[in-house]
Amino acid sequence: MAPTPTPIPLESGSGAGTMDSVGSMGGQMGTISLGALIQYINQRTYSDLLNLAEILPRKSDMEKKVDIVQYAQRTRQLYVRLLALVKWAASASKVDKCCAHMTDCH
Repeated sequence: MAPTPTPIPLESGSGAGTMDSVGSMGGQMGTISLGALIQYINQRTYSDLLNLAEILPRKSDMEKKVDIVQYAQRTRQLYVRLLALVKWAASASKVDKCCAHMTDCH
């Protein structure tokens, strides 16, 4: 069996840039790249699924069903939030341009 990959903590930067002591990337305080976030979420859900596959054989039928439904609900909620971020990120540049024009006008 292949070794199980483990999620890379966001604090490590996961190859998307280096983080300083205040947790900023790319010069903006408190931000990470969207690619790093997607990579982290994918790794986390995969790791959670592998963990679930390991513990399910030891559980009763009803506990298995509950655990599977809870995993599915958590994962769905996580990806719905990610989708909202992706959609927001697509329009964020327009908002930045508007803010820049507003500050230029004043």
